[in-house]
Amino acid sequence: MKKLLLTIGLGIIFQASICQTGYVITVKGDTLRGEVKLLSYDIIDRVQLTVDKKKKSYTALEVKTISLNDLIYHSTRHDNRYQFMVLLKKGYLSLYGFRMEKQFNFDGRYLLKRDGESIEVPNLTFKKSMQEFLKDCISVSEQLKNGELGRKNLDTLITIYNSCIDQKSKQPTLSNIPTLAKEISMPALDTLKAKVEKSDLNTKQDILDLIKDIDAKAKSKQPVPNYLIEGLKGYLGATEFKEDLENLITAIQKNYY
Repeated sequence: MKKLLLTIGLGIIFQASICQTGYVITVKGDTLRGEVKLLSYDIIDRVQLTVDKKKKSYTALEVKTISLNDLIYHSTRHDNRYQFMVLLKKGYLSLYGFRMEKQFNFDGRYLLKRDGESIEVPNLTFKKSMQEFLKDCISVSEQLKNGELGRKNLDTLITIYNSCIDQKSKQPTLSNIPTLAKEISMPALDTLKAKVEKSDLNTKQDILDLIKDIDAKAKSKQPVPNYLIEGLKGYLGATEFKEDLENLITAIQKNYY
């Protein structure tokens, strides 16, 4: 992690004039390989792909992932912009580097949960803001409150938080997750998955990952953690797929006792 952060600080510069071999993954799931050049715009970043001397530009609404110079960039919404951010640490809570206004280096820090909740890592209000953002893990919130964790411990904080969430999903309590009576067979899940796959949602792959996790839990007769359901609500609650999501949630509930 330290090596990667050093690399980001010294060498990851948004160079619109330099092309490097890499690939982009579109929101439709297509992987396109060629010479990749990142382009910066005020509202929506773009990426230029050159294949056999033919150039084509894609917006951050059309591309979800870019691989360039052994680094991964994801299209991420931030302050009404769609930016390509570099992935620094992956997990339920992921850390990204982004270019702040009028800067070329990826010096900004951005945290994104798998359920879609996000925050730009603050400076002056770090303790208070992070306590609220990570309140679903009491131990982390307490360490922040007591000063045991701070901005300089960001990497450790993320590791501890992700471990906390992982343990909560592996060891659910009857107070928030009922016991699974039998393996779930849910046509509603297949229906929602098929519709999302055909959609043009910018967050399609993230949604499909959540659906995949739910399916895996169901088939292995494990309880479906609340954070997976809440994650889908965050992505689909205000979309045309809301009714299909409600059908899936109902199907899950019917399989618990």
